[in-house]
Amino acid sequence: MTDSPRVAKTKAALVSALLELWAERPVADISVREIARVAGVNHGLVHRHFGSKDGLVREAARVVGERFQTPVSEASLSHVVAQVERAPELARVIARCCLDGPHDALSLAVPPAEDLEELVAPIRPLLAALGLGDDVDPHVVNALSIAAVLGWHLYRPLLEGLALPEDADAQLARFVERVDALARGPR
Repeated sequence: MTDSPRVAKTKAALVSALLELWAERPVADISVREIARVAGVNHGLVHRHFGSKDGLVREAARVVGERFQTPVSEASLSHVVAQVERAPELARVIARCCLDGPHDALSLAVPPAEDLEELVAPIRPLLAALGLGDDVDPHVVNALSIAAVLGWHLYRPLLEGLALPEDADAQLARFVERVDALARGPR
């Protein structure tokens, strides 16, 4: 059954409020009343629409994953970079979930297992061309790439201390474009 527009709007407001608060502190430190206040709704609606705070947390984690995911045919490192640039708070929410939990909610923020093989497929020829095909699993490279993109945003104050040039973001964009082009292969 599809939610009415009013219910959908209320749910979206609650998820948005939680994500806003979660980007700043652990979910354990955020009350249902505070989430509802930020969303501009009655706190009882959290329980009505999500069953519990945990249900709302899981829905928020799913929404974060959905924002990062794209059809497998269009997946690229550039897509991840663009998503984090559009909504840097998502990187903070993922970091908070990694650090503070709930850790099992992270499974809702990653692509389904059946999509992973297709997502890493373009990495295999790159590893082979580098002579690493038998030594490095493409899932490791995929994970490292995602961690690097998230870290670029999360650790920016630290990275600034590493003498980054003024055009560091532009250089990152060129690097990511090149990696994506190599992964796509000759056309």
